[in-house]
Amino acid sequence: MTETVPILWQYVALGIATLLLVVLLLWLYNRRERRRKHALELARLMTAWGLDWFAEGYEMYAVGDYSGLAYKVSEIVKAVRSDAAMVARLDGVFWKLLDHYRDDAAKVAEIRKRLGK
Repeated sequence: MTETVPILWQYVALGIATLLLVVLLLWLYNRRERRRKHALELARLMTAWGLDWFAEGYEMYAVGDYSGLAYKVSEIVKAVRSDAAMVARLDGVFWKLLDHYRDDAAKVAEIRKRLGK
């Protein structure tokens, strides 16, 4: 003895399932877009502080250029292995930090103490 669900209830169940699927897909899509917007904000902040090489990676992630991102990561790993390359990459950050601490007397005194002056 098999009972069947009336056709009206089948349509209602199909409609609810479709609606739930659409809501789930939109939620997942919006999560991804928020991550990408956040990556762009971080890229702008890093660029402002002179970390252009990291910022490029975040921008590549934000636009979905994953092969470019993989290349950028390998480039960063190579740079980290060499002291000269790291110093060259962080030189701009150093000067921006000095400019940032210019008005902080305690930091200026600490910097002068470390430099031996």
